[in-house]
Amino acid sequence: MADPGIPSPLDRDRRFDEAAAAALWRRAAELQEEEARRAEERDRSTALQRVFSGEGDASLSLVEIKAAAESAGIPPEYVELAWVERRFGADDDIEGSRSARAMRRFLGTDQKRVEVRRTYDAPLDTVLDAMARVFPHAPFGLRLEATEKISSEGTELFVFVVPGQFDGGLSSPFAGFATAMAWADLKKLIVSLHSVDEGAATEVTIRSPLGYSRKLNYGLALGIASALTLGGGVVGVLGAAAVLGGAIAGGAALAPLGVAAAGLSGAAGGRILTERGWQRLYSLALRKGREGLEQLLSAITLHLRTDGAFLPGPGGQPPGDAETSPGRRISRS
Repeated sequence: MADPGIPSPLDRDRRFDEAAAAALWRRAAELQEEEARRAEERDRSTALQRVFSGEGDASLSLVEIKAAAESAGIPPEYVELAWVERRFGADDDIEGSRSARAMRRFLGTDQKRVEVRRTYDAPLDTVLDAMARVFPHAPFGLRLEATEKISSEGTELFVFVVPGQFDGGLSSPFAGFATAMAWADLKKLIVSLHSVDEGAATEVTIRSPLGYSRKLNYGLALGIASALTLGGGVVGVLGAAAVLGGAIAGGAALAPLGVAAAGLSGAAGGRILTERGWQRLYSLALRKGREGLEQLLSAITLHLRTDGAFLPGPGGQPPGDAETSPGRRISRS
């Protein structure tokens, strides 16, 4: 039997046209990249296992975690960013745990954050000034909660609080954006500005951890499904309404997703809310949330293109110099 690793005479004599040759090169490059990625993951896993293989207290300081990550080829600024995400809303369920598996199955995704990114042909200070003039004002109303420092040179990190859906009433200039955020129950936005192209451009990334959103929607879906199962008809719908009312009273931004689910299920005569139905609604909610974050990036683009002459809020006028923005001042750390 011929060695499969040695081409047959027929293979050696075969000729390939340019398209076939390009396909072989492309696939060979993919295979090489996949193997390199697997090797890198193995090296990192081995390095981290060595850190945790010692006896005694397994707890580590952030400095030790960064050192271990660096030895595995992970720059320390990524550990710092992961810690910021965890402090401001990242899912703390252990990967692979029973609760994490149940949540993933019911929501139909293990997505842990909503993230958008855009690069602007402007230095960091210019983009930061645009962000400071746009984010706190209509139609967004973001409030700066924290300015974080990480090790990466030329990077600024900010944490914003999203306005509540009903803050200031439905006539509030922030109501539209707040409703978009409420679809996915986004509470905190982590915004990083990173200088690129030797300072000539700035990459802006907006991340919103989904820890709160995932837990709320998983619990809410189970509650509605249980209530609808109990009564089937009127009793089930009333039970679902009680669940929704309790969620609102508890401060959940909630409402669009829960109301849509309860309405659809109630119209079906108390039919049990299926996992597939909730998965579709949650997928829609995440898409709405992402669209809301894209609005923020587009507002920065608009501000830069018009040199601040037009803002997307009511009247299209920028805030006056004497106007104070809500929350803390947005500036370099």
